Amino acid sequence: MRFRDFHPNVKIRITLHFVTGILSGMVLPFMAVYFAKTLGTTIAGLAVMGNITAGVAATFIGGYYADRIGRKKLMLVSELVCTAAYAVMAAANSPWFQSPYLTLAMSLVIGAAWGLSKPAADAMLIDVTEPSARKFMYRITYWLNNLSISIAGIIGAFLFSSHLFELLIGVAAVTFVSYLVTLILLTETLQGPAAPAEGESIPAKSGGPFHILRSYGEVFRDRTFMIYVLASLLLVSVEFNLTEYIGIRLERDIHGAVLLPGMTSLNGLELLGILRTENTFAIVVLSLFTGFLLKKYSGTRTMFVGLFLNIAGYSYLAMGSHPWALLVLMLIATVGELVYVPIKQAFLVNIVPDHARSSYMAVNGMLYSGAHFICAINVVIGGFLPAWAMALVLFATGVTGMLLLGSILPKLAPVSRAAGKSKVASAL
Repeated sequence: MRFRDFHPNVKIRITLHFVTGILSGMVLPFMAVYFAKTLGTTIAGLAVMGNITAGVAATFIGGYYADRIGRKKLMLVSELVCTAAYAVMAAANSPWFQSPYLTLAMSLVIGAAWGLSKPAADAMLIDVTEPSARKFMYRITYWLNNLSISIAGIIGAFLFSSHLFELLIGVAAVTFVSYLVTLILLTETLQGPAAPAEGESIPAKSGGPFHILRSYGEVFRDRTFMIYVLASLLLVSVEFNLTEYIGIRLERDIHGAVLLPGMTSLNGLELLGILRTENTFAIVVLSLFTGFLLKKYSGTRTMFVGLFLNIAGYSYLAMGSHPWALLVLMLIATVGELVYVPIKQAFLVNIVPDHARSSYMAVNGMLYSGAHFICAINVVIGGFLPAWAMALVLFATGVTGMLLLGSILPKLAPVSRAAGKSKVASAL
């Protein structure tokens, strides 16, 4: 299977996602820092919470209507709304007019528009991709996503503060080009409403959302799975603090950092960009080496070692100020992530029943929004606590996640050593 063998929709969407990801990645991850500087840390935390809430609500709506009015229509609406919102955001950060509150309102619009289109975009890729080719497709999107984050992180860190207006104009222009490409080149992939399960009728449009909510009842009653999701939420939230509280703290505390003699000094925002780039670049480069390691060491002890390294690394980033120590601990945290994530994913395979896989994975996917919500709370309380106290908060959050995960290990379906190796390998 080669990239050129994919359906045209897949090739176009992957390319557009990579290009728009670079431009938006130069702006959106730094908005928490922007709001902290212009409106205060409390408003910055509330802004992140509002963005997450808008995105989650729009995702549920988008997922419902993507199966009824079509994938392409929702994607077009989303991209047109995002284009307008980025343009207004640029106007609110122009040399002639400054309005952080208008910028905040547009960031909420962008979050909602992105959430509205995501289910449709994901469904469109699945619609036109054979099951045997999906693993290759997701591997490409994973690598390109990390590459775009790496490129955007380093460039955005150096341009965000001084060229925000130009960056926003660029994002608006690229998003509009994406709209035109979607309008002209992409084809609709929805063939008709999904067939109902045996004994189930197609819900009426007016009652559809309530039917969707009721369908998740089995998932929420599964105690082992929900503990797994809660543990994962806490663990992931530790990492997500990098672009939220940790980013704000670095911008506030780091001034004139020098990595090498004779090198231009760095501020906290620039150092954050380097740390983000180091994280994504290390994931791309080291994933193959950790894959070989996990073929030999794939047990729960290895997973918990990786978890501890990850938690300890990010906890130091919440309070440390020495640039080289920050770089070293970022590398340690990334290695820990590469070690524990595949093993934890293998456990997830064992606790998700086949008959309700989509519902279970949808709930599992929501943990990322929940993790961002926790990070937003950390931004708020970080405005009142010293850095060392926030480091303890992050460490306690991660350790609680570890303990929750450990509490359900005996209840997980047993995995043979050979099976565990196979699943870990497939997760990489």
